[in-house]
Formats: sequence, C-alpha cells, structure tokens
Amino acid sequence: MKYLYQLFIPLLILAVTFSGCDDAFETTLEIDPPAHTDRLVIHAYGSSNGEDLKVHLTRSSALLDDINNNLISGAKVTLWKGQEEIAELQEVTSGSDFRFNYILPEGSITYEKGTTYRLEVQADGFETAIGTATVPNDIPLLKQKFEEDGTSLESGDFNSEIEIEFQDPANQENFYEVGVVLLINNGGNPYYDEVYTETYDPAAQEGISYSNLIINDLSFDGELKNLPLIIERFDEQAVDNMYVLWRITSEGHYLFNKTARKQDDLNENPFSSPVQVYSNIENGIGIFSIINEEFVKVNL
Repeated sequence: MKYLYQLFIPLLILAVTFSGCDDAFETTLEIDPPAHTDRLVIHAYGSSNGEDLKVHLTRSSALLDDINNNLISGAKVTLWKGQEEIAELQEVTSGSDFRFNYILPEGSITYEKGTTYRLEVQADGFETAIGTATVPNDIPLLKQKFEEDGTSLESGDFNSEIEIEFQDPANQENFYEVGVVLLINNGGNPYYDEVYTETYDPAAQEGISYSNLIINDLSFDGELKNLPLIIERFDEQAVDNMYVLWRITSEGHYLFNKTARKQDDLNENPFSSPVQVYSNIENGIGIFSIINEEFVKVNL
C-alpha cells in the first residue's frame, strides 16, 4: 500500500503538469514586419578595357514582397566627370532574360586612369541616387606561367597551376580580382569562358562570382607578390586559348564582393545572422565600380 501511494503522487504531478500542454505549446506570436521604404538598388559596372557600362536597376523589397517584378523602367541614368555629363545610358526593354536593364554601348567613352566618375539615377518616386568610382591605375602582371602538373589540393585531385607575379605599390592600399578564362571561338563570335579558380594563398578569397579570387595587399604591401592559381587539370595545348583575367579594383568593389559572398554563403543557414552588404550608393543601395581590367595570355 505504501508503494502504491508513493507511485500515485508522481503520477498526479505529471497529470496536472501536462493537462494544459495544448495551451502551453500552442502559443502564437504575431510579429509585424518592420516599416519599409522603397529605395533604388543599383549594381553598375564599368571597365577600362572599353566594354560597355552596365547597370542593373531595381527597387528594394519589403520582407514579404514579391521580388519578381521590381525592375525600374523609365529612369534617367547618366554618367558624369566632374560637372560635365558625358553620357546617358540606354534602357534595355526587349528580351526576357537580360541581366542589365541600362547600358552604355561599348566604345562610347574611354575611362581615364586615376579619374573619378559619378553615376546619377533619377526615377519617379525616388530621391536621386548617386555613386562615385575612381578608375585604378595600372599594376601590370610580370609573370603568368602554366604548369600542367600543379598542386594537389585537399580533395586529392591533381590540378594544373598558373603562377602569377606582380609588384604591389608600396604605402597604399591596393585591391585585386583575378581569375582564369578560356577564349572560345563560337562560330566567329568569340567569348571568354570562366574557369573555377582556387589558391592556397591566405591573402586571397573567393568573391561573389564563385570563379574569381579577390585580394587585398594587407599582408604584402610594397612586395613582389607570387600567387598560385589552381584550376582543373588541363594539358599544355589548352594554353593556346587560356588567359588570366587581371583586375585592379577599388576598395568598394573588394568590400562589396567580400560581404555579398559572405551573405550568399549564409542564405541556407536559418540560424545565421544577416551580413551587412557594403554599399557606396547615396540615397540607394548597391555598388558602382569601374575596374582596370585586362586579359593576359598565359605562357608555358
């Protein structure tokens, strides 16, 4: 009898505790999304090698908004040097798969090294958004040598390697982006096809393109820098069509790539904290960058 009494007390406590479990575990928490003000979102890229200036122009979206139809049409997008308007970009309205909706056609202008340019975007219902970008000066590649049997990375796969070398200017911050491309002749319409590029050098990291590497010179300021570029296995015949994509960029370009890549990497993790992606757009969000770019033939 004593045993049954001792057993009854814990059972009674459990019954009382869980008798209201439906109420305890069915709490509904209502959260109002934060107030949202639409802003212009600008991703604008120019290159010193004469390619067109390309702008992807959209509006920002609230937490629960549909982002499929947020392209901005009818905007005035202009490029300035000092107080002089030097070009107005054309809106791209045809086609359903265009990536950039405002373009300055190839050969319209020639960017001057060391010169600062300003991009202004005017659209109904928005403040004028402004971004500035300075074209970096030349820092040439001194070597770009191919080795068919290169470094084997952690995967154990054998790879090819391209060793590049450049002289980093001293006493100033410098930023680089580098990759490997193959020149493809598509029936008389040549184009560059990116090759996924890695390195074991801790000074470099992957950018938002997932093919190129971004670098700052914090660890090698003013030094002669050697950087190994690790690519998939190629034979020596591929060198005939192989180039190093060599870019000198601004700090803003570097920071945008770094933070955007970090945010993209965390998208699939529901427990991660959001990353503040770098922006250099006044009265808007995004990046305006003009890079010093060239394609350098790889040597054996």
